[in-house]
Amino acid sequence: MDKPFSKSFVMRTTFRHMRRSIDISIRKSFERFKDFEEDSKEGKECLETLSVLHTVRKMLDDFQAHNQELFTEKDKLQ
Repeated sequence: MDKPFSKSFVMRTTFRHMRRSIDISIRKSFERFKDFEEDSKEGKECLETLSVLHTVRKMLDDFQAHNQELFTEKDKLQ
């Protein structure tokens, strides 16, 4: 018997892993920010990194919201 395949399962799983990775990076970058003075080169770069990470997370959320058909179970095999 062939293994079943579901596009929506793959998309949901992929986005869950991506979101988790981004959240880990945000948390670790925020923790590191405490090690730098805000006006330092490293502090500024850390803030820029946090901004980019939040933007990427928002892009994921927006993509999922605008492409809900990719994340539904309508293609689930019986």
